[in-house]
Amino acid sequence: FDSLVLVGSFYPSCFILFIGFYQIAVINILTGIFVDNAMKLAVPDRDDRALKLKQDDEEAREQLLELFSECDTRGTGKVTVDAFDKHLRANNGKLQAQLGLFGLPVNGAANFFRVVEVLCRDGRLCNEKEANILSLVDSCMQLKGQASNLHLQCVAGDLLHLAKMIQEQNELCEMLNKKLATGPTGDFAYVDVISPNC
Repeated sequence: FDSLVLVGSFYPSCFILFIGFYQIAVINILTGIFVDNAMKLAVPDRDDRALKLKQDDEEAREQLLELFSECDTRGTGKVTVDAFDKHLRANNGKLQAQLGLFGLPVNGAANFFRVVEVLCRDGRLCNEKEANILSLVDSCMQLKGQASNLHLQCVAGDLLHLAKMIQEQNELCEMLNKKLATGPTGDFAYVDVISPNC
C-alpha cells in the first residue's frame, strides 16, 4: 500500500476497493456454504418425520377421546346423537370449533353419525342414534384432514367394483328371466309375471 501511495491516490483507492470486495466475496461464499450445509442437516429425515406424524396422530386421538368423553353424560362409553348435538351447540360452538381444528367440519350431529355408522362397519358399536366413543375416535381419525389423490382413487375403485357387481347381477337376472319365461324346464317353475327388477 505504501508503494502505491507514491504513484498517486487513484491506485491506492483501487487497491482498497479490490481488497474490500475480495474479502466480502470470500466471506459470502464461505457463509453460503456453511449455511447450506446447516440447512441440509436441519431438515429431519424420513424416519423422524414418520415418528413425528405418528406422535401427532396419537396426540390427536387422545384429544378426540377427551372431547367425546365429555359428551358421554351417562358414563356408558357411548355418545348419543342428542347429547352430541347438545354439546355441538353449547359454549358458542366450542366443540364444533375444536373438531374443526382436526379438519372435521361437523355441521350437524345426525349427518356426522350417519358417516360414522358407514365407517364403523359394526352395527353393535355405532348406528345413527348412538356410537361407541372409541368408534367415534377411529372414524374421526379416518376423516380428519383433506382428501388426497389416494382417497379419491380408492373411491373410484370402489365405484368400479360396485358397477361390476351390479352388471353381474343384471346379467344373472336376465338369464333367470329368460329361463323362467320359457316355461318349466326341470329346476325352474313357470312364472306368469316376471319382475323387470328380478
